[in-house]
Amino acid sequence: MLNRLTKPKYLFLFLIALSASVCVGAALALDPAVDVSLLEADEKEYYDLAGELIQGTYKFNLRRPPIHVLILALLRLISFDNLVATQLLVSAIFSLTGPLMYVLVRQITRHNLLAITVALLTIFWPPFVYYGSTLYSETTALPLFVAFLILLPRGSLLAFQPDCGGRRCVLAGCLLGLCMLIRPMYLLFGPIAVVILFLEERQWLVALRRAIILTIACCLIVLPWSVYISVHAGKPVLVSANGGETLSGGLNPVLIEQGYKVSIAPNGRQTWVGPGKWLAEHENGYLNQDELRLPYDQRDRLLRQRTIEWAIAHPGAALYLQTAKLLYMWGIYPFWNGLRQTLFGNLPTVTLIPLSIISLLRFRPYWRHLSRFWILPVFVSLVALISWGSWRFRQPGDLGLLMLGGLFLCSLFLGRNSLNFSEIIATESGKDISN
Repeated sequence: MLNRLTKPKYLFLFLIALSASVCVGAALALDPAVDVSLLEADEKEYYDLAGELIQGTYKFNLRRPPIHVLILALLRLISFDNLVATQLLVSAIFSLTGPLMYVLVRQITRHNLLAITVALLTIFWPPFVYYGSTLYSETTALPLFVAFLILLPRGSLLAFQPDCGGRRCVLAGCLLGLCMLIRPMYLLFGPIAVVILFLEERQWLVALRRAIILTIACCLIVLPWSVYISVHAGKPVLVSANGGETLSGGLNPVLIEQGYKVSIAPNGRQTWVGPGKWLAEHENGYLNQDELRLPYDQRDRLLRQRTIEWAIAHPGAALYLQTAKLLYMWGIYPFWNGLRQTLFGNLPTVTLIPLSIISLLRFRPYWRHLSRFWILPVFVSLVALISWGSWRFRQPGDLGLLMLGGLFLCSLFLGRNSLNFSEIIATESGKDISN
């Protein structure tokens, strides 16, 4: 019976139950908002858009892709439009992230104990426990993104048996397209996914064929929305038209002039503004009052143009802001952010980063095998440079760090039994070391 219960499928079901209990329990413990006015700005916007969709008053939106809005609208219908119940349903969706990480890590490393360790770290990772109780689009995007990483075909460096590359590439491309229609930042992961295919594969023609199939499948999902939004905007738009707004909000002189200031969010959470953060278009100083009344796409174009001009004219200030974004994203600045956020956010993050770096150094012969994980912090760092250092945007990067940190911790523990740690990673020899 014990051997049966420790089989992967039963462990996966156990992790689903555990993760759902943790996420839903945390959502209740953190006092979910009982009034829409208590939601933070992005949450409220998504919730209101979902309401418009239900009521049939939804209007074309250049800023927000449709999938998360559709999911929220469905959940609002299922919960009879109860705000607390909707938040709990979203938490249940987000809770799939930990169990899916178990599948991903086991698939790549063939090591059951490591996979369980990473899954548990993911389930109890404090930033995930907090953000899993929100209505942000990251709650639906992250588990879908992990599913994409699972379906992305393994290269010949990893696969003990050849993956059905074509079919898996089609499915992975579709999931990546859906991620883009939830969070436009995943557009940046398109070329990164191609890099992973080439890093894991010995034969570049195989990697090229898979990259082409992945790209076509992704485009088949994204292009219908792209055509729709382009027709309404009167110009080509891929997923959303908020590039200038996103760039200008985190790269402007006002952030430097006003400096670091602490404030209180509508839900009572301590927050702050300053270098590394983001300002709305009416606050960042690039548009005058007349220009703020222009159509959104025109404002966005002006914001992008003026942000780039300012950065070129003030390279030192721009570099300072870019550095502040990265330091903020990775929990280094401001390190003290109130007792709760520092204890459960900054401190765990700055502890995990060096563990991950040591892990990469220790397993440096296998950096190509581990590319699906170490490339995730690189991805979100690039996102910060074109937007700002939000911890919400950092979530895929946290998954990579949790896997590398878990790998290091397992190597320390199992090292007491003189285990050959190089065999934790699936090597060319094809030896399966699954527990």
